[in-house]
Amino acid sequence: MEFSKKRKTEENGDTNSPPPSNDAAVTTTLTPEDIHKILQPFTQDQLLDLLKSAALQHPNVLDAVRSVADRDTSRRKLFVRGLSGETTSETLRAVFAAYGDLDEAIVIFDKSTSRSKGYGFVVFRHVDGAILALKEPSKKIDGRMTVTQLAAAGAGSTGGDVSARKVFVGNVPFEVSAESLLSEFSKYGEIEEGPLGFDKASGKTRGFAFFVYKTEEGARNSLVESAKTVDGHQVICKLAVDNKKPKPGNQNPSGFPVDNSNSNYHAPNASMMPQYGAPPNAYGQPPYGNQVPSGGGYGPGIGAGAPQYGGPVPGPGPVSGPRAHPPSVGGYPDGSQYGYPSQPMPMQRPPNGGMYQGVPPYY
Repeated sequence: MEFSKKRKTEENGDTNSPPPSNDAAVTTTLTPEDIHKILQPFTQDQLLDLLKSAALQHPNVLDAVRSVADRDTSRRKLFVRGLSGETTSETLRAVFAAYGDLDEAIVIFDKSTSRSKGYGFVVFRHVDGAILALKEPSKKIDGRMTVTQLAAAGAGSTGGDVSARKVFVGNVPFEVSAESLLSEFSKYGEIEEGPLGFDKASGKTRGFAFFVYKTEEGARNSLVESAKTVDGHQVICKLAVDNKKPKPGNQNPSGFPVDNSNSNYHAPNASMMPQYGAPPNAYGQPPYGNQVPSGGGYGPGIGAGAPQYGGPVPGPGPVSGPRAHPPSVGGYPDGSQYGYPSQPMPMQRPPNGGMYQGVPPYY
């Protein structure tokens, strides 16, 4: 019996004996190549989701993402327009430092006058600071609503057509402040930008202002009553139109002046305003339009080398003002003003013997 049991144990092997030794170590650590093989079939959206989650949970991942994104300065540099003349670089830095660390914050000043140009630039240290600042593009700085955008987008970029959201305010007294105007017009909707139109040198209004609402509804609400009272003074508001195509006199089709201080709203230039009156006579002739020279309306100068109608006026004539006295002879203007010689051309005489040669004279 014991012999058979021993034989059976030898056939099955000893269960208590240690496993055979293996000199090869088992690899339990993944290499970058292994991770690459795992991620290779993932879609872009799947990879972004994983990376977003990792960056929010692990600061070292966020730092790695920043180090790559921050190489492009254009994604960190912002343009700020609509600034007050009193706004300094320190004020600009204090406002934007709330969104992240800054490399630079500067208000641009005119070199000749040392006055603010109404805009500035802000450069964040990290891209995420600029992204947070752009979530609120309209910011109140020194009593005005300013607009912030990526500097790479260009200073003239307005983010779409604002013609239905821009309101013109006229009859604004000089003593009315930007803060008072903003307080009044903010009642009707969120202001994107304004008030615009203040003089850069004095910081006071020039008799008008502009507001750009965030929505068309806000602009419409402000126009329900065109007359409003601000600091005891009545102002008038209407829908404004951008001067995209310059008109004679640098005016809008609505007839309102356009502000030159900020945001492409060009103020009217007094020297370019249209003059309402009769245009000067282009040819220097007096206003006797129904008078024509003698000789059937053509005069002797036609075909004789004299200038024709529409040509330049040959030298100064007796008619130099806007309205001249008619000449004393014949009741017609001098021929020189029409391009005709002043002296009549000699008339050709018929040949001797009458007009019909070889025919006996008629008695």
